[in-house]
Amino acid sequence: MGLVGLEVLSEWMTEACFRGKTKMMKRGMWRYGLAAVLACVVLGLVLPTNGDPLSNGTEAPKWTLKGLDDKEVTSEKLYKDKVVVLNFWATWCPPCVKEIPDFVELQKEYKDKDLLFIGISLDRGAGNVQKVKDFVEKNGMNYPVVMGNTGVTQKYGNITGIPTTYVIDKEGVIRFSKVGLISKNDMEKAFKALL
Repeated sequence: MGLVGLEVLSEWMTEACFRGKTKMMKRGMWRYGLAAVLACVVLGLVLPTNGDPLSNGTEAPKWTLKGLDDKEVTSEKLYKDKVVVLNFWATWCPPCVKEIPDFVELQKEYKDKDLLFIGISLDRGAGNVQKVKDFVEKNGMNYPVVMGNTGVTQKYGNITGIPTTYVIDKEGVIRFSKVGLISKNDMEKAFKALL
């Protein structure tokens, strides 16, 4: 099972657990989904891992990805003279969705202080770009969002869980990294001294 399989399970679990009125919940099938998700995590089957995660002090890898308008976007153009918060996320990931309003607020507050949030969506499958566009619009995301791929996840140490967030200084060096949900306060602490 790869990222796509986990996406399907996550969407199913989100529907079953958070809305609570589906036929699956009524039948108690949520237990099977939960067991499958736990098996993925325990067995490390989310993404292939054949490299080491990037650590603080490492130069941030350069990338070229497609924007939501299908045009190429390069990290070199976006990063120029900015402190960058690079967030790997997906629309189907509940912790990712939870931290986005904080990122929107921080981007608004610090946009004139050379801070730039960038979202790299790891959504896959048919209609993924439109799904991300709709999500970005609905949630008022005020920072660039690009569509990720296996190449960029490998460059960043084989992203094995999302959300994964990096803070990159103005010289292009990783100064902070976090796998999992990050609070607004902790996020602000991670970049504020670099501005």
